[in-house]
Amino acid sequence: MRFGRNTKRKMESLTVEIWRILQNAPNSGDKNTSNKEQVIAVMGPTGVGKSSFIHNAVPPDLRTEVKVGHSLRSETNKVQPVSWVNKDGKRVKLVDTPGFNDSRAGMSDVEVLKMIANFLVDECDEKKPRLTGLIYVHRISDPRVGGTALRNPRMFRKLCGKDSMKNVVIVTTMWDMVDKKEGERREQELKSSNDLFKPLLDDGAIMIGYDRTHECANRVVNRLLEKGPTTPQIVQEIVNKGVVLVDTAAGTELQSEIRELLKKHNDEMKSLKTEVRGLKQKVPEQERQRMNEEMQDRQRMEGVMTNLSMELDELKRGIPNDPPLNYEATDNFPPPDTKCIEDCSKLLRLVKECRSTLSPKPKYRDIANSVVSCTVDFADAVEKSLRSIQSASSTLKPVLKSQDAHSLQQFMRMDPHPKTFTQGTWTKAQHDMEMVTKDIEAILSKRGKIDKIQDGLKFNKKDKEKRIDALKETLKSTKEVITDMGAMVDWWIQVTGAIKYAEDAAPHKTGDASIAVGVMVALTRIIDAFDAYCEAYAACSKDLRNIAQGCSV
Repeated sequence: MRFGRNTKRKMESLTVEIWRILQNAPNSGDKNTSNKEQVIAVMGPTGVGKSSFIHNAVPPDLRTEVKVGHSLRSETNKVQPVSWVNKDGKRVKLVDTPGFNDSRAGMSDVEVLKMIANFLVDECDEKKPRLTGLIYVHRISDPRVGGTALRNPRMFRKLCGKDSMKNVVIVTTMWDMVDKKEGERREQELKSSNDLFKPLLDDGAIMIGYDRTHECANRVVNRLLEKGPTTPQIVQEIVNKGVVLVDTAAGTELQSEIRELLKKHNDEMKSLKTEVRGLKQKVPEQERQRMNEEMQDRQRMEGVMTNLSMELDELKRGIPNDPPLNYEATDNFPPPDTKCIEDCSKLLRLVKECRSTLSPKPKYRDIANSVVSCTVDFADAVEKSLRSIQSASSTLKPVLKSQDAHSLQQFMRMDPHPKTFTQGTWTKAQHDMEMVTKDIEAILSKRGKIDKIQDGLKFNKKDKEKRIDALKETLKSTKEVITDMGAMVDWWIQVTGAIKYAEDAAPHKTGDASIAVGVMVALTRIIDAFDAYCEAYAACSKDLRNIAQGCSV
């Protein structure tokens, strides 16, 4: 078929228009692209105002979710996200991260690096790049910039890499604590120093002064929301190139610093040992005190070196290839409820008080004896469960200390296993008490007919009413115990869920000694739950047996 010249032109024009529309249309495999959540990570040393910035950036109704400290001590010990939808309909997630150089126990720079690396790897998967921006917070009020203040920007740069700098905003805080001219002088110094932020700014980052207002914080966030997604250098190294954490640019930087500190302390130790040997040869009293002080310094230094060596080992272990997804490990389980012990004790005392009232009737007497028997059996079962839990806890604690996969596998093979044994203990106790409750309800539903036949003239009406009242009180008390036991069954279901997660994610091969970070966090929660349970129910068996003595009718 042949077309005229005008028809050809129209078709060519239509083809170009269709191509233009297709080019600008969202990818068919990426629905709702414009509505994807955009993630902005806030980083920086401790005490510079990261949480305070986030507090002012989020909508007022979400500010209670942001924990803000009022000292130089950090309030952030984990990655903390806050999400909302802004007035433009964009889904935003602002993430507070722990800072390097945290003075708190258990918050080493290695641990902080692993937390941040885990977070970034999860958020910046090539299949779902969502990280839109990175904010680095720095205190303008610092008169001198040196030591950790120098290494923090360096670590940040190693984490992000050159390609992500266009998505970085350096936010300077605490301008109200310095004179305006002095602040501007320090800002210029930060911008021009090759040891500070000049390399970041040269690669595309920008610097903004923050005045503690919502408008200013919102301006920073909105500026980053205009950016496209970015993949930081540490993610490219770990995910795309398969580099282990210790060999990434950030890991190498941290490893180098730890080795330098170790060398420095080792040299000081040698010097100290020589000095102590010299003091020992001088016996005079005036040297004795100085020698004691030197020995204390030596012990303190040995502790520091041990901690540094452990940090280095921790860095070498790295993070798992598949970081734990959707696993909330931030809070421990609530403490186990001890109301069950109180209500079981109350039930036994009630049976003891009603002995003379219930004993004349065989069915009533059998009910009372069943209650006592169930409660004593429950006490014995709890005692056995305590031994099982204590054994499990002592098996797991070395895992936390040394990340020993063998000990974890030993826990998984335990017989009886607390995952089934202890939860089963409470489920059975609840079932047994429910059977007693059904027996009581059956008697009460037939009591009119039975009492009429059996009582006759032998028992008066007043005695019958006492028995009925005693049985009703017993029924009420057993139901309270059943509710308490149900609450503990639910508590154990949460704990056994964490155990199952740890077992599923743990290394199962004998030669594999790598334990995922998520597993370690889960084990911490499990051990805390075990210890809390043992503390709460330590005296349960003994107390209930003592009360049960003389209760049988």
